[in-house]
Amino acid sequence: MEGRRRPLGYVVVAVVAVALIGWLTARYLVKRQLLRNLGSNNMQLRVESARKLLEMGKLSDALPAQPIIARSKTAEALGEIGTDDAIGVLGEILADQEEAPRRWARRALVKQGMTAVPVLLAALSAGGGTSDEAITALEEIGPRTAPLVRFLLSDGGAADAAATALAKTGGVGIDALIRACYNAHGDLRSNALGKLGQERIEAAVEPALYNLLPIDGSEKGAAIKALGLIGDRRAVPAIIPFLRDKDNREAAVTALGQIGDSRAAEPILATMLETEKRYWNAAILALRRIGPPAFPALVRELRSDRVIMRRAVASALVGSDSAAATGPLVAALKDPDAEVRASAALALGWKGNVAALGALVSALSDPSWQVVDSAVSALADIGLAGADRLLAVVGSPDTDPTVRYQISRALSGMGRPVVPKLTAALADPSPSVQTWSAVALGEIGDPSAAQALERLAETAEPDVRWVAQEQLRRLTSLTGT
Repeated sequence: MEGRRRPLGYVVVAVVAVALIGWLTARYLVKRQLLRNLGSNNMQLRVESARKLLEMGKLSDALPAQPIIARSKTAEALGEIGTDDAIGVLGEILADQEEAPRRWARRALVKQGMTAVPVLLAALSAGGGTSDEAITALEEIGPRTAPLVRFLLSDGGAADAAATALAKTGGVGIDALIRACYNAHGDLRSNALGKLGQERIEAAVEPALYNLLPIDGSEKGAAIKALGLIGDRRAVPAIIPFLRDKDNREAAVTALGQIGDSRAAEPILATMLETEKRYWNAAILALRRIGPPAFPALVRELRSDRVIMRRAVASALVGSDSAAATGPLVAALKDPDAEVRASAALALGWKGNVAALGALVSALSDPSWQVVDSAVSALADIGLAGADRLLAVVGSPDTDPTVRYQISRALSGMGRPVVPKLTAALADPSPSVQTWSAVALGEIGDPSAAQALERLAETAEPDVRWVAQEQLRRLTSLTGT
């Protein structure tokens, strides 16, 4: 009897095992088909497949192995489902390594409104693209999220992203950041000032000015940076004293440049004898940003008896394109210091400044290569307005050959707009004009000059002919024609 029961038991076990294997196989095949459906263009099919996978508890584990497009489409489908489980998986997709799934997850979460906020808050500490998408989502959901976001301002991992989200949501979010500017917690205060500055929130001027006061816990550096970004002129008198503050002077001079108020020019110039390179460069940039209102003071200091001051103001005038500064800058081309002369030459190089042509041509004979290069660059920047006069200098028998070469560099620096003028100059009776016009055309490399160069190579005197042939070879190598 016992012997007959044993085979029967084996049969039962085998039947159960086969049934279980069949069930697992069928389940696997169903799961595989459902996963395939996630990439379908049929939204209803995707939604039903995602819902079934959620019920099976298989979606979260299987999704990372799916193609990018499937993960993206799944996120869209989950946005239609909108259950707690669906929102949870959307939070996981928000942390995807690829941008497209993250973007679709963010859109789906926004669709859920305030229900999705806990997932978005958790994503703020993730960093990278995940935090960026969470910030954008909170902004799109709107100011209703601010009361929940503000609690993360003191969370080390999420504080920065939380402050950004509050700044972007506006309204209640801005109010929360402004209150944080008075908080006893220094990092929180600094973070809030930074975000308000980045968003250029005018309401932050008062709390930023408060942080410039000599009080415990004030965040002066962050406040100065914020005021510079906001650009409110009311802040200028409060920032100027920090030009003498070793810890904050670089931030102060940068902020004053961003605001661009003329009242800052003289105080900045008073600090230009500083030898610290970073500050010196920041101050020069600030004076450039202030622009024309600073020119009278800058021009005056071109005659300073301190070379470091003359270097600074000449550099600050680069890009000024002010006719009023041309005379003093021409005089500065005679400065005993090469750096001053080089910066003055560059500052004279603005479009159409023909009044500086003579002085810049003279500077081409300067003993300093730095000054010569600056003069070449300036002549090129003056552009077509000066091309005829430069060609006349090239054709003068009194012009030094080295100067002719430098002028050809300046002409080539004008680029393709000068090509017609140089092409016409190939027919000039002066061999010097022909030679250096051909060289400039070769440097520019415009194929439209080839025909004129070919004619020159056939008709010119031997020396000029050789130059024309060389430039034709150069054009061939550059254009492959």
